[in-house]
Order: sequence, then structure tokens, then C-alpha cells
Amino acid sequence: MPIAARVSALLIIALLSVTAASACSEGTGSSSVRITGQITEFDPDSQGAGVPIADVEICQFASFNCAFTDENGEYGLWLLQNRNVELSIVKEGFGSVLIARFSGTKDLVGDAIMASDAVLSELAGEIGTAYPPDGTGSLTVTTFQGSVSDGNSLAGVSYALFGSNGRSFYVNDSGVPETSLTETQTSGTGGFVELAPVVVTLQLSGAGVNCTSDNSWSAAASNAFRLPIRVGFTTQCAVSCE
Repeated sequence: MPIAARVSALLIIALLSVTAASACSEGTGSSSVRITGQITEFDPDSQGAGVPIADVEICQFASFNCAFTDENGEYGLWLLQNRNVELSIVKEGFGSVLIARFSGTKDLVGDAIMASDAVLSELAGEIGTAYPPDGTGSLTVTTFQGSVSDGNSLAGVSYALFGSNGRSFYVNDSGVPETSLTETQTSGTGGFVELAPVVVTLQLSGAGVNCTSDNSWSAAASNAFRLPIRVGFTTQCAVSCE
């Protein structure tokens, strides 16, 4: 499988795992919830998760509220309830990931898959952008028909971004990202590179109707999602549409 196609599969797998549904148990204490999960390495020889990654740092962004994965790639982190939260997932030799969540009042599940710098460098070459990024961040979005966990990606969705200039791309049916496309293809995946570090609003149009996302912050418009962009990070977002 070409590296770009494997990376496209990685993005979808990572988004499926990171946006797992909230658990049923309440967070310990009256004002906190707990997010737990496992971080694994993308295996370029398969479309599934690779081995667990130890010593990955998961933090509430720009804070001392951090945890490290153990030898099984597992972690746990306490968060205050009902907050817009940014989670940074970082380890040397891998691309840094940023996830937006609303902590709510119930415990959360937050697995993730990380790609090596070598894999991401080749993907960046397909788009014609620098890796590591120079003073910018990026955003990847995959849209699904129905529940994200069902894995039915949705073609025909266009992504518009407000709040930061950047270059858009969509993954074509050969698994290669192209900057000339204007809507999602079979993989449902697209995004933006070379973004300034601000909070942006992602707006969906086209085939996406009544869309929601667990890893974003609420926006005023329908089919719109607020997302943080940070220098050196790829913000990942999965969207579910009817």
C-alpha cells in the first residue's frame, strides 16, 4: 500500500479511537471527570493499531496537568467538569496531536494512534508543505455517515475554515492528498495546513447534514465546530452526519 494511502487509513483509525463514546461512570469527586485511554503506534504494514507506546506525555495543553503512558500505552488524567479542554499528545520521534474535548460530567475514553515523523514527513511532501511545520499548525477532518464507530466515511463534503488562512487538501480515491480537490472523496478525509495558532471555526457543506462531533467545541452555526490550532500540532477531528 502506498505510504499516502496508509496515512489516510491512519487518520481515519486515529479519529475513530480518539472520539470514542463517553463512559457511563461518573468522574471521581464532585467537580472532576477522568479520561483514560491507550496510545499505540501506527503500523505501516497494516490498517490497524500497532504496538503500545510507553512514555507518551498527555497533557491538558499548556498546564502541569499531565500523565505518561505506561508500558501498555495506557494513561489516565483528571479534568475539571464542563470545560472546553485541549489535550496534547506528545512523544519524541512522533507527530504531536491535539484533541479538543468538552469534559462534561461523565468519565471519558480517549485512545489515540500516533504516526512517526518519517510517515508524516512523506505525507507533507505529497501536499507540498514543510514537516515539521514552521510556526504553524494543521487540521485533519474525517466525516462519517452515521456514527463514527460504524466507520462509513462520507464523500461529497466540503470544508471551509474561518479564523485562519491556510491551504486545504482532500484525500483522493487512491489515498493521496491533493490540494486541487474541493470536497471529500471515498475516505471522507481532508484538512488544512499552514494554519496560524488560533481557534478556528470549521464549517461543513455539501453532503453533510445535521453533523456533530465529540472532539470539538460548540459553535453558533449548524454543521460548524470550533477547534484550537497550535504550532507544531495536528488537530484531529471526526464528524458524524445524518
